Amino acid sequence: MLDERGGVVAAAPGPAATSGEAAARLWEAAGRSAAAGGLAHVVVPIPGGAVAIVEAHGHRAVAVTGPDPAVALLLFDLRTCLGDAFAGEEAP
Repeated sequence: MLDERGGVVAAAPGPAATSGEAAARLWEAAGRSAAAGGLAHVVVPIPGGAVAIVEAHGHRAVAVTGPDPAVALLLFDLRTCLGDAFAGEEAP
């Protein structure tokens, strides 16, 4: 999970810092081409799967999938994780 600045607040083992920076850059790039209402999520196909980012409660959750992801379920799960983790906090 990322905070609003792209800092990693929780991650599975691995190169989390680099992943957080890459996810923040991806989110910013998608935001530049988004409609005036902004972004709620980004899903980008990559070889062998996809990268998904969801924003809610002032944080972002990022997932990298394997082949043939169930995108709607993935987005639901990421929103649920953010809601469970941060719903009690006030948005920044």
